[in-house]
Amino acid sequence: QERRDDVQMVPLAHLDLLRRFAGTLTADRMRTLKEMFGLDVPVEEMTIKRENMILDIMGKEDIKPVSGIPEFLRSIKEKGLTTAVASSSDYKLINLILDRLKIAKYFDSVTSGSDVKRGKPSPDVFLLAAERIGIEPAECLVVEDSENGVKAAKAAGMKALGYINPTSGKQDLSLADFITDDFKKISIDMFI
Repeated sequence: QERRDDVQMVPLAHLDLLRRFAGTLTADRMRTLKEMFGLDVPVEEMTIKRENMILDIMGKEDIKPVSGIPEFLRSIKEKGLTTAVASSSDYKLINLILDRLKIAKYFDSVTSGSDVKRGKPSPDVFLLAAERIGIEPAECLVVEDSENGVKAAKAAGMKALGYINPTSGKQDLSLADFITDDFKKISIDMFI
């Protein structure tokens, strides 16, 4: 790895690894890293350390919702539709982000990857979220910014709206039923 102007350069092979991790459970990521690098640290310890680092960063950073998301969520609620969060993240991080972005009020239910044994691309977290809100999978639209998430949505029998998120790396969203790079360009009426 090189250093240039105090910015650490990440080898391309590691960027591919980060891309593949998008949407997966933290414990699964840590297990892979432990095996790849022969680390002598328990997966549970690695997972807790990573989660605490992310919580610390998110608690301090000035974060804002993706442009158009609050309006999109508001329009969904105005239509009387039921909404849920189904994330690979832990509840602490999910709730922190929802509260900091002031969008928690738009969701009827929250489901974490900690509630299921298999993470994305397995459909488990989406199926559990749909069960909790009493909606059949075929009636659900999942908004996803990762290849693993789109695969999980399709495996669950749900429609997928792929969001080209500049912070998620180059993700293959081609399995999604719909793709957007801007929530201001779409409306919920396009999907119901």
